[in-house]
Amino acid sequence: MTGYGRRVADLDRSGTVVRLAVEIRSVNHRSFDLKIRSDEPDAFCESEIARVVRASVERGTVSVSVRAERPSGGPLDVDRIRQTYDALERFRREAGMAQPVDLATVAAFLGNATSGENLLRGEEMWRVLHPAVQGAVVDLLATRTREGLVLRADLASRAERLSMLADRIATAVEPIPARFGRRLADRLAALREMPGFDPGRVAQEIALMAERLDVSEELLRLKTHLDHFRALFDSDVAVGRKLDFVIQEMGREINTIGSKAQDAVVATKVIEAKAELEKIREQAQNIE
Repeated sequence: MTGYGRRVADLDRSGTVVRLAVEIRSVNHRSFDLKIRSDEPDAFCESEIARVVRASVERGTVSVSVRAERPSGGPLDVDRIRQTYDALERFRREAGMAQPVDLATVAAFLGNATSGENLLRGEEMWRVLHPAVQGAVVDLLATRTREGLVLRADLASRAERLSMLADRIATAVEPIPARFGRRLADRLAALREMPGFDPGRVAQEIALMAERLDVSEELLRLKTHLDHFRALFDSDVAVGRKLDFVIQEMGREINTIGSKAQDAVVATKVIEAKAELEKIREQAQNIE
């Protein structure tokens, strides 16, 4: 499922305010994949970030970004800017470089100093980051929940459509055994007067064929799976993998119905059911 969350944490180091921006993005993926990027990688913080995210997200590709930035609109540290400029100018002259130092170069050096030397490490940094990471996860889950409500409505509609197709298949298969028996009896009519013709054996074969053509059990299981599928919509825990399993079972029943019925009308409706189930399968991949 897709989602986005962003929070910030301000860190005051030696009179310099560093703003740590935490952004979390998630996109659809059938399993869980986490990527963490930071200006200043810290193994302890990355481990804690992974723990917090995994506790709330079970499915999707999740990207976490932690970067330092100066809050906009704050006063300029003119003395620091001058000191940095003078130092760079001295280095330029000593190195014999012709191009004078410009403000963009000074800003770049100041930015590197802000993002690196003033930051904490390990547990101290995590105490600062933790509220921002937790808040970004809350925002992420809120956006994923909104998308989930839309997906739920779409899947419910498609499940209803599949249920209607199952009812139509049930109606279409009812006359198949009787129709097959009549067709077989017509073909055997010419053999009735031949020696060795056994009406009882013919009736037995018709009964066996009618049993092989019976798909009532498959239709019942398909209906049961559909009920289970819809019941999962009301769950308050992750159901993505359960939905995958139920969809797989529904596909198995639909395939069996198609192979057993041996009827053109039923085959057409089975194709429609397969197409609808495939749409459900693709949509369910987006659900945690």
